[in-house]
Amino acid sequence: MSKQSEQTPPAWKAGNRNYGTGLTLKIAREMLEAGEKEAERQGVPMVIAITDSGGNLLAFIRMDNALLLSINVAMDKAFTAVLSKLPTAPPPGGINPPFIHKRWIQFPGGFPIIKDGVLLGGVGVSGGTVEDLYVARAALAAGGFSLDEVNAVLS
Repeated sequence: MSKQSEQTPPAWKAGNRNYGTGLTLKIAREMLEAGEKEAERQGVPMVIAITDSGGNLLAFIRMDNALLLSINVAMDKAFTAVLSKLPTAPPPGGINPPFIHKRWIQFPGGFPIIKDGVLLGGVGVSGGTVEDLYVARAALAAGGFSLDEVNAVLS
């Protein structure tokens, strides 16, 4: 096996983390509500974006006084999490993505929305630093989605 293939994230390999459907507006609204409550608890106004499995915006909230910069950043985090099938962060193992999309973002706070190993969408949170991760975790938990990746980042 080549050194390069050893660096390929498991989510990118055939049969892993297939795209699916089933993320509804109702569930997305519940996720936004839980994320907003956590942002209030953290004391940081946030922007939260939720996309479907195609990276298309499904639901969005901008809290009062959230940084205007965070509007696009949150949407791009959710988009990148879907596109890459991974949490937003610098690339694993120091590799560069095979392509760079104009919306590709590496700031932490974007996570794929996963249920039973199927990627249903993405959540992106912006407005703080580590607070983004806790808000994303609250949103994912409210939807009943996997917390494995956000917990790994927080540990």
